[in-house]
Amino acid sequence: MRPYVAKINKRIYYGWMIVLVAALSMFFSSPGQTYSISVFNAIYENELGYTKTMLSTGYSIATTFSGLLIVLIGRATDKVGHKKMYIIVTIMLAVAAFFSSMVMNIWMIYISFFLLRFFGQGSLTLLPSSLVPQWFEKKRAFALSLMILGSFFGALIVPRLNLWLIETFEWQNAWRIWGISLLVVLLPIVILFVFNKPHEIGISMENEPNQLSEEDQEIALDKESWKLSEALKTKEFWFIGIMSMIVPMFTTGFTFHFYSIMNSRSVENETAAWIIGLMAFPILLMPFVARAFIDKTKPKYVFALTQVMILISMTMLLFWVNNAGTALIFVLFYGLAGAVQAVTLNTVWPLYFGRKYLGSIRGMTTVFMVIGSALGPLPFGVSFDQYGSFNPAIVAMMIFTVVAILLSLLINKPEKKYLT
Repeated sequence: MRPYVAKINKRIYYGWMIVLVAALSMFFSSPGQTYSISVFNAIYENELGYTKTMLSTGYSIATTFSGLLIVLIGRATDKVGHKKMYIIVTIMLAVAAFFSSMVMNIWMIYISFFLLRFFGQGSLTLLPSSLVPQWFEKKRAFALSLMILGSFFGALIVPRLNLWLIETFEWQNAWRIWGISLLVVLLPIVILFVFNKPHEIGISMENEPNQLSEEDQEIALDKESWKLSEALKTKEFWFIGIMSMIVPMFTTGFTFHFYSIMNSRSVENETAAWIIGLMAFPILLMPFVARAFIDKTKPKYVFALTQVMILISMTMLLFWVNNAGTALIFVLFYGLAGAVQAVTLNTVWPLYFGRKYLGSIRGMTTVFMVIGSALGPLPFGVSFDQYGSFNPAIVAMMIFTVVAILLSLLINKPEKKYLT
């Protein structure tokens, strides 16, 4: 064990340092998140002359390919470990940011979208969400709820930060600043502080005395863990996967076009940037919600509740949001639903399918969420270009959400003995 690791673990369980790095990673995934990329859309439209449909189409295609390929990151993580993949992904996201600073035509924008989505929104959220469960069992939901605070600060800060960077240094340098930040801030922290599992540095999970030998621990881990091929045979895998598409689909759709939506509701860009940042504010409540509700309630009921809340949110956007005040209430209510579902999703996969093959399983489940993200912007863009309104796209997503509510009530923890 490295001296600084032993010193940290003597004062506090080292897993909390892993949570801190994971939260920082969630923040630094921002260059690939829609709330960050959407700030650059006005430039691509006004300076480069591309329509909403052209940008939405490319964004959806790029995100789809990202989602289909993200399973490779999960499998590689199971083979070589989180630390090596963390280093590779961080460097590649920096490369993606530098490339984005040089786009000159629609094809370069499309490539930029793919690189940002694959290494940012996909890979740099997959890695922390599959690493933290390796370090926690009893306090897993609480630890994961702290991890997603990084997403909160990203959504809160980055939209306005990007606007400031663009206005102060121009949009090309804004991308370059992100690339440099990834290399000089996140990368050294990953190299110094990320480790794959507790036993790798000679400590037990959550610093609790463990009576099992390392061999017995591996046997127990094998017994509780499902291979990806086994998980794919359960209805829970598919039902939860389909449900997990709703939030990224709707969030990406309205966030990608958020400034246009808000302008049509008499909200200016500066105010809109402040409002969209507050969508992540309910994440601050998640550590308390995790202990009081998520840890004590069956996932099926948590999922059903969040889907109902999402349906209400869509109804609010469709009929009620017409100024900055109502827009703020909408994003806070929707943000609460999305935050609760995010923590529940992060806890349900290791709870239902174990930890040993979690990288592969999370890689495959991330496909659902990334494809959901891909399906979001295009309906909104086509809806506006064809009908002059975003409402048809919202109605279509409401129908999908009703189906998700029904699916949520049909899931239960699967048992391996029923596999054939």
